[in-house]
Amino acid sequence: MLIKASTITNLTDARYFAAKEVDFLGFNLEEGTEDYLDPIFMKAIREWVEGPKIVGEFGETPAGTVLEAARFFELDVVQVGPINDLSQLKDLEVILTLPATEDPTGLEAIFQKNAPHVAYFLLDFSAQKNAAAKLQDHAAAWKKLFSTYPTLLDVNLEADALATLLDQLNPAGLALRGGEEEQVGVKSFDEIDAIFDAL
Repeated sequence: MLIKASTITNLTDARYFAAKEVDFLGFNLEEGTEDYLDPIFMKAIREWVEGPKIVGEFGETPAGTVLEAARFFELDVVQVGPINDLSQLKDLEVILTLPATEDPTGLEAIFQKNAPHVAYFLLDFSAQKNAAAKLQDHAAAWKKLFSTYPTLLDVNLEADALATLLDQLNPAGLALRGGEEEQVGVKSFDEIDAIFDAL
């Protein structure tokens, strides 16, 4: 299962996730948004880690600007929200983020339309209440969708519940999130350790 560490803002998180051999390290490069990280700090952090692909996370930034940033900052992957012309990013590995929805049937057309330009889809259920129940209500449909389109899930659950959900739906991977340090270089990873153990 693929693992993406998202919204990394500090070296402690970056080194922890790299040591866990995650596939992607994501840095929010969308100016004016929560957890935005100045690319200068992203470049400094990446010097200290090896292994994961470096992902520049963007939201509503136009495709042309994303392309320029990817080249300038030598990003391995870009993560974008729904933007008009994904074909401008054809030379890049792209993760397309889509908001959570309770019913997967309406997503299939969106997945199909964007699939030629996208390496992975990412469904963001992180702010959804009762996300597991909503996903399980349509488990068969989600599983079918995920078997056709490689998808990462961003869902906020305890380790055991998360492992059960992943077994039921079988997505391509999981997005985990970095967070604030308690003080520089000090942070507890007990909750995330439990997720890795459950996986």
